[in-house]
Amino acid sequence: MTQIMVNKFRADVSSRQPDIFPIFAETVAKIDEADADGCEVTRHIGYATVDAILDAAVDIVPRDIENILHRIGCANHLLDTMYDYAHRGLDIDDVTKKISVLMQSAAKGLADAYEIDMRATRLDFYLPQRTDQQN
Repeated sequence: MTQIMVNKFRADVSSRQPDIFPIFAETVAKIDEADADGCEVTRHIGYATVDAILDAAVDIVPRDIENILHRIGCANHLLDTMYDYAHRGLDIDDVTKKISVLMQSAAKGLADAYEIDMRATRLDFYLPQRTDQQN
């Protein structure tokens, strides 16, 4: 399973518009299968893969609604992580930055998908676009 996932990810990332959502969906299906089969090793590999996909999602602007919703889900997951870190007295700066980038890229993805001019509508007031984002 892992080798197939790595090869698919490499193929998708090399395109001009990387699409990590199918990899995420396939990985979650494998986690569900592992849960049903009681296979802890496959389950742990699946969760590690999902974490790697989340880390990659921070740097890729989503281009379709599934990927936009995935980024929002990633940000929501990181809110739980941030709460856990804060509760344990750990540093939350990296998690906070990831959440911010995910939300900004989701907004950019929506604006691009629906051809919304963020500047003309002044939606850029709360959602300034990063200049280093991948297009």
